Amino acid sequence: MKISRLPKLVRFIIKNSLIGLVIGWVVATGLLASNINGFGGLVLHSDHMLVAMFIVYFSFGLTFAFAYLTTAVLLMPTKREDFDRI
Repeated sequence: MKISRLPKLVRFIIKNSLIGLVIGWVVATGLLASNINGFGGLVLHSDHMLVAMFIVYFSFGLTFAFAYLTTAVLLMPTKREDFDRI
């Protein structure tokens, strides 16, 4: 199924959720790379590194996706003419 065939609001939700997901992954990567208070080393040198990384990336991605989507919905135009330009 092509994404352009989906209804406009569904495309709006998918697009904004994916943007938030990527932002969350970038923040998680920055957190692990900067090793704030040894958190990056704790995750990267864990016996269960893949599970720890999954938890970090999943939680950051999901949180930022919901936050970005919520912000986009709250800032969505209320007039039909403005909404048609999205």
